[in-house]
Amino acid sequence: MRHATIAGWTLAFALATHAPSRAVDPPGSAAAPIAVSKSHRLARGHWMQSRAILSRQGRIDVSTQTWSKSEAAGFHGAVVVFLVDEHQNRLYSTRPRSYGVNSKHLPGDYRTDSFHEEVPTEIIAEADGLVIQHLYQPESEFLDRLRDAKEASGYLAGILRDGAEILLLGAVR
Repeated sequence: MRHATIAGWTLAFALATHAPSRAVDPPGSAAAPIAVSKSHRLARGHWMQSRAILSRQGRIDVSTQTWSKSEAAGFHGAVVVFLVDEHQNRLYSTRPRSYGVNSKHLPGDYRTDSFHEEVPTEIIAEADGLVIQHLYQPESEFLDRLRDAKEASGYLAGILRDGAEILLLGAVR
């Protein structure tokens, strides 16, 4: 019995936290606003949380918090919001927005960003929900700069080696 209750609560919690919520409107009125939130651990210590609202007028407003609890590296993550119909078919998607943060010991380890987009009116009538998708890009700017420095040092070493060979050949003649 206890197992069934725990499983039931787990399922109810999963549905409540991922299902879009729609305000109740009187019959015959325009579609009610749709709001949904999602918090997502993208990787060890890397987090994104977003809230999206589709207004009656067809504007999607999205607010996203991005933060890192990682000791070693920051990251880049992106957010995309999809409008879906009652069968979860995608009707519209926002343009992906990418945000980067540093590791937790550096300034810039947390940020909040907002954006909005207008949805074509013919799509709004069919919209039944919003789905938030967070995307993870593990590379950090610091690691990119280290990689670039390594490539540049290899290139510079090649130039120095070629220059030394030219000098040696000139001295032999």
